[in-house]
Amino acid sequence: MTRVGYRIWQLWRALTGRLTADEHVYAQQTLTPAEYALFVRMPPYDQRHGMDVARVLGRLGVTEASVLALALLHDIGKVGDDGRALSLWWYGVNVLVRPLPVLRDWLLPRYEPLRRSMTHEQRSLAMASAGGARADVCALLAVLAHGGDDARIALFAEADDQC
Repeated sequence: MTRVGYRIWQLWRALTGRLTADEHVYAQQTLTPAEYALFVRMPPYDQRHGMDVARVLGRLGVTEASVLALALLHDIGKVGDDGRALSLWWYGVNVLVRPLPVLRDWLLPRYEPLRRSMTHEQRSLAMASAGGARADVCALLAVLAHGGDDARIALFAEADDQC
């Protein structure tokens, strides 16, 4: 699939993707009650993406609860401090300006949603820590946010790239 085709598929998935009742049960069984409360704050398209990543990890043989929780929670930082979701418009802006550092650096201080999108890994860690997520899940989010060598993160990134 071409990069443009992939982005169109992602947009379609975001516009139409919803979790089934069984998938909500899976999320509740995988996450603690505090983590599930963070999960359901995300808009349906981010919940769908997290579930898709968790399902790919499952197909890759991952059973470690903290890695599956990471998949479900890795985008919680895209939710604003006011509880509002990052609109799909800002996802598109992020994709377009990320490879254009001069434009990106000019826009970042002016548009909070773009800043939130581009720093969501760090925000996800902070929100998970403040929201009562398990220490092992926060440790994985920290590696995702700040870098580090962890085979589980490499496997997560592989799954995330497929979704």
